[in-house]
Parts: sequence; C-alpha cells; structure tokens
Amino acid sequence: MTSLSSAQAALDAGSWQVARTEFLAVTKETADPLAYEGLAQAAWWLDDGIMCVGSRETAYRRHRERGDALGAARAATSLAWDSLLFGHGEAVALGWWTRAESLLDGLEESAEHGWHAVREAELASDVGHDPERALTAAVRASAIAHRLGLEDLEVVGMALQGVALTSAGDVTAGMTKLDASVAAATSGDIADPMWMGKVCCWLIIACNRNKDVTRAADWCRRVEAICAERNLTPLFNVCRIQYASVQVARGSWSEAEEELTGVIERLSGSQRASRLDAVVQLGELRRRQGRVDEAKALFAQAEFHPLAIAGLARIQLANGDAVSAWAAIRGLLDRLPQSSRVLRADVLHLGVVVAHAAGDGEQAQLLADELRATAETTRTDSLLASASAADAVLVSAAAAVPLLLEAVRRFNSAGLQFDEAHTRLTLAEALLATTDESAAQHHLALATEVLTELSADDDLALARRLATAAGAPPEGQLSARELEVLRLVSQGLSNPEIAASLVLSEHTVHRHVANILTKLDQTSRTGAASYAIQAGLL
Repeated sequence: MTSLSSAQAALDAGSWQVARTEFLAVTKETADPLAYEGLAQAAWWLDDGIMCVGSRETAYRRHRERGDALGAARAATSLAWDSLLFGHGEAVALGWWTRAESLLDGLEESAEHGWHAVREAELASDVGHDPERALTAAVRASAIAHRLGLEDLEVVGMALQGVALTSAGDVTAGMTKLDASVAAATSGDIADPMWMGKVCCWLIIACNRNKDVTRAADWCRRVEAICAERNLTPLFNVCRIQYASVQVARGSWSEAEEELTGVIERLSGSQRASRLDAVVQLGELRRRQGRVDEAKALFAQAEFHPLAIAGLARIQLANGDAVSAWAAIRGLLDRLPQSSRVLRADVLHLGVVVAHAAGDGEQAQLLADELRATAETTRTDSLLASASAADAVLVSAAAAVPLLLEAVRRFNSAGLQFDEAHTRLTLAEALLATTDESAAQHHLALATEVLTELSADDDLALARRLATAAGAPPEGQLSARELEVLRLVSQGLSNPEIAASLVLSEHTVHRHVANILTKLDQTSRTGAASYAIQAGLL
C-alpha cells in the first residue's frame, strides 16, 4: 500500500509524476485531506490546473468535515492564489482569501497566519496594484515568521517587501531587500522550490519594471540554470517570458521572438495566466516591428492586459485616432492607484503623448509632472529618459532639443536600443524645426542603423521621410551595416551567404538589401553595386 509519507518524499524530491501517482493512490484508500493537498501541489508542478484546484477544494472540504479550521484555512489560502493562477478570476481568488481570513480569526498564531499574509501581499500587488497594502501584509508576514522562527517565511516576506517598495518607487530599498532574499533563497534557506523560484522571479520582474535589463538578464540565466537542474518547468516558463521581455527592451528581437513563440507553444494547453503575458509581449514585439495586424490579433487575446491596452492605443494614435487612444490610456491610468508609481510610470509617457494629441493639454501636463516626480524618486536612467521625452512633447522645438538629447543619452545608458533610436527620430524632427539639418542628419543616420538591424518597419519609414526633409543625399543615408552588406552584394554573395558571413538572419539581410535599393534609388542588386562603385562608396 502506498503511504502518505512515500508520496510526500517523491514530492520533496521533485518527482512530480511519481508524486501525483502516489498521492492519487492514497486518496483512493483514505479521506486524509493532506493527501489531497499533496496531490494539488504535484498537479501544480505538472501544470494541471483542473486537478490542482479540484484537489485543493477537496482538501478544504475534508478539513471542514474533520473540524480542522487551521487545515481548511491553509487550503483556502492556497486556493486564493491558484484560482487566480489557473484563470478562475480575481473575484474567486479574493473570495478564498477572505474565507481563509475568517477561519484564521481567533486561532493561535501559526505559520498559516504568515502564509495568509504572504498571499495578501501577492494579491495586493498583482490584483489591486496597491503597494502600500502589499508592504503592510509583507511586513506582517515577516514579523510572524520572526516570532515563530520560520526562516523560509521570513525570506519570502522580505522579498515581497522588496516588490512593494520598488512598485512604490523606492527602488534602492526594494532591490536591496530582493537581492538579500534571492541570495538566501538560492543558498538553501527556502526548502520549498516553489517559493524559492517565486522569490527569484519577483526580482527579475522588478528589474524589468525598472528597465534594469542587464541585471534582469543576469538573474534570468541564473534562475534558468536552477530550473533546469531541478525540473521546475512552470517557473522556467515564467523566467523565459521575463527574459524575452528583456530582449525586446534591449533590441535582441530575433532572440525574443524565438523565446516567446516557444513559450506560447509550450503553454498552448495551459490554463496559467502567464500564457497571456507571453502573448502580449509578442504583440508588443510585432507592433515595434511594424507588423500591426499581427500585433492587434495578439493584443485582442488579452484585451484587459495593461501592455495590450497601451499597445492598441499606440496603434490608434499612429492611425490618427488620438481621441480613442486617450480614452483607453485614461481608463488604464484610472485603474492604477497613485501609489503604484512604477506601474503608472510605464504608461505615463504614452499618456502625455496621446493626451496632447487629443487636445487635453492640462492632463498632459499633469501626467508629465507625475512622471518627472517618479523619475526623480527612482533615479533610474529609463524613467529619467522617459520623463525628459515626455517634457519635450509640451514645449517648443527649440526647448525640446536639450530634453530629447538628455533622453537619448539616458536610454543609451540603460541599454534600450529601440527607445534610443525612436527618440532620435523625435529629436531629428525637433532639429529640423529649428533648421539644424546637419544635426538632424546625424541622428537620423544613427537611428536608421539601429532600426534597420531591428527591422522596425514603421519607424524606418518615418526615418526615410525625415531624411528626405533633411536633404540628406541617398548615399549619406547608408548605415555602416548597410555598407557591409552592399560590399558583399558587390562581391556577388547571395542573401544566405551574407547572413552567414555577418552572423545575421536571412530576414535581416533581406531588409538591409531592400533598404539599400530604396536609398540608392536602384531596382537591382547589380545596379546598386555599380552605383556604389561609381559613387566611391566601396
């Protein structure tokens, strides 16, 4: 006969399939609610949302039948998060959390009280976007852990304090707590691999929110190694989504696309809400690439996700519908409390642009002021850059130039290639308005080189229009990379051969060749090579 202890041993060893089989056998022989709790945890790791939630509900009922309020509260607390995780909705999640709260009321303080506070902090962060409540709950969890001598709970509580602090704009204090928590979690202070992994993921997410892409990438690699070593597939998928987000921000778009399409395929049958995170990230990548119809289809799969709302608003603005774009962004900002400063900051620059375009200058100024205040609090390069770019929207072209130069410098320092190149286009427009064509041409050339590498079609089209307005000669528009490609074209190499030589994708080479033909006003590769030789470009 399979025993509960052997099933638990399999779970502790990370043998998820064996654990599920053994816990299932135990449930057929006994009504012990602990068997259902173990079965739920094994199903969690196997991404079986139906079995996970169903087993937790059965555990809750069995504890209630036995008159065990503490056990029932533990099951209800787990259901509060798993209901949200597997797509049962926020109302169900909050309902289970409240039920657990009522069961714990009046009971002697225990570990269950601390983990209940942890789930409150998670829900406050992810559902309520309320860092103040999240911080209060996380502090309470750590205090309970300290009194009861529960080291793993104390580390988790400290990590959630870090999440709340960074969300509220206190990046230095928040990242300090997260760094300490991850160091403890990865060195063995947290026995449960789920909580170890979650602590690491929180750090990566915080890095992403603050656009600390180098740090996020470093931690992604570390966590991936742990996930691979210990067969932590659900956490591995979350990590890959976060890593892809880093790659989108850094401009490594081919790698990001490969990661996101892979995760979406792996999660095709999953009920986890994290699948939508991958979908909207791919949608944002498609938007930046100028593949608008694909972006809209992806955003439609997650219409209430903040990134999807912002992405669709950008598309509406590009299509000349500033009023609809402003309505969407205003609605999104209304959902995010003022205390959630970093999450709001992600939207504020766009809010300034669309409000100004829609003729709401007063609101545009208020949003710009809020973004500047948050940027000065966090002192991160990415937010300081966004604040300067937002301020530039509301002033004359002459006054905008130094602000946009500062934004370009800050985006460069943050390693955000696309944002830097996009801002250079805006800077070029301002320079042209002040009749400084030479400086405009300089920034257009730098922007065009990056945008060509990224195949950012819409921004490239804008760059060409601005280059024409700046009076740049066709040959002056070729980037360094385009000259490399042109040199190989003149040697008779095919696109696949050029791709292999320069370590690029064939798609990128095709885009380079197309840009070269357009810029040199030629219709064939032979014509472009001949023109370049005659013009002394090669």
